[in-house]
Amino acid sequence: MALHVGQQIHLRHASGDDLAYVMRTERMPGYELLLAQWSLAEHREAMARPDVVYFIAERARGEAVGFAICEGVGDRHNGIKLKRIAVNSPGAGDGGRILRAVIDWAINDAAAPRFWLDVFDYNERARELYRRAGLREDGLFRSAFALPDGRRADRVIMSILADEWPSR
Repeated sequence: MALHVGQQIHLRHASGDDLAYVMRTERMPGYELLLAQWSLAEHREAMARPDVVYFIAERARGEAVGFAICEGVGDRHNGIKLKRIAVNSPGAGDGGRILRAVIDWAINDAAAPRFWLDVFDYNERARELYRRAGLREDGLFRSAFALPDGRRADRVIMSILADEWPSR
């Protein structure tokens, strides 16, 4: 299934064959402080769950530009959570296009009552991207993630409700 994102990229459901790309992307320099990095076994376990969806974002000629992982599909209470999103070229605009397409899928196709995520409090670039897409900051998980160097990081909870999404 392809979900169109503007004229430049589209989303498709990922398969196990895409996990090498996902792992390579989430391990790009600097990402270790911005998102979690799972082992192949952890990705396979997540991908096998019925409430998890992996998307690969590609240009029209098939070049992968990023990925997104959502969980909570079918959860009529909490909605769908963006577990992870990453792009090959930060700052190129692909992240915003992927994010908007994933939110649109979650609200319009998966009928989620809300779309939410958590982001490290120091990741202002991502927080601004999420704000531009219409998400609001709902709260804070204090000291809720162990960074690779042993420090603890706060995570900001952000969400958008289905009736707040423009295409609804």
